[in-house]
Amino acid sequence: MKVIAAFLAVSVSSAAAQTVINYEDGSTYTLSEHQEVYISTPRSALFKRRIYANKNTYFIAQPPWSQRDYVQQPTDGLEVGSHEWCKVYIPWSEGLTFNMQAWNRYCDTNGDGVYDEMDDPWNE
Repeated sequence: MKVIAAFLAVSVSSAAAQTVINYEDGSTYTLSEHQEVYISTPRSALFKRRIYANKNTYFIAQPPWSQRDYVQQPTDGLEVGSHEWCKVYIPWSEGLTFNMQAWNRYCDTNGDGVYDEMDDPWNE
C-alpha cells in the first residue's frame, strides 16, 4: 500500500510540472502541454522531415526557436557582490535565493549576518 501511495504521489507531482527554458539573456520560454525539447549545437543543425503526397522526402533545417514568455526588465545597474549592492541588499528579504547566497558569499565574509566595516569588501 505504501508503494502505491508513493508511486501516485510521484506521478501526480511530475504530471503537474512545467518545463521552462532559461536563456542567457535572462528571458524564458515555458513549454505548452504538447511541446517537446530537442537540443542541437551550432555545428549540427536540427532538421524537420517533410513527406509529400508523391512520396518525396525533404529535410529542412529547423531555425532556432525565437519565442519568449518573459524578457528580463532593466536592472538597477548594481553588480551582484559589489560594495554598493551589498549595502542596499536586505538579507532574507526574498527567502533563500541566489541573491541571498551571493550576499552570504561576497558581502558577509565574516559570517555575522551583517554587512559592515568588518567584512572584506567594505571600502568606506
